[in-house]
Amino acid sequence: MDHHFPNPGDQYYNYQPQTIEVMPELNSISTLIMDLGIPACVILASFWFIRFQSIEARKEREQFWAKDEEHDERLLQMVEKSSDAILQIKLSIEQNTAAMREMAAAWKR
Repeated sequence: MDHHFPNPGDQYYNYQPQTIEVMPELNSISTLIMDLGIPACVILASFWFIRFQSIEARKEREQFWAKDEEHDERLLQMVEKSSDAILQIKLSIEQNTAAMREMAAAWKR
């Protein structure tokens, strides 16, 4: 018993109701809205949403750039391989052309 009551029964019947805050965040938000006004709160919420979207867009762009760099590397490897194959084809055609010229020169004799 923390308090002194003249009548011992008063502590059971004349008690002070205790206030229990269920959601203190909700109270602070409603107080903020009442203090600033609805238009100011809408503007703040809009700024927050725009910032949130720009952060998410930056993350998406970074993921896209990473994928794009990976695809560029694959494309460069394919170009190098195809260039090597085309060079081999060119060399074999030149060799075949030289062999055909030798055969043509041999037939003319």
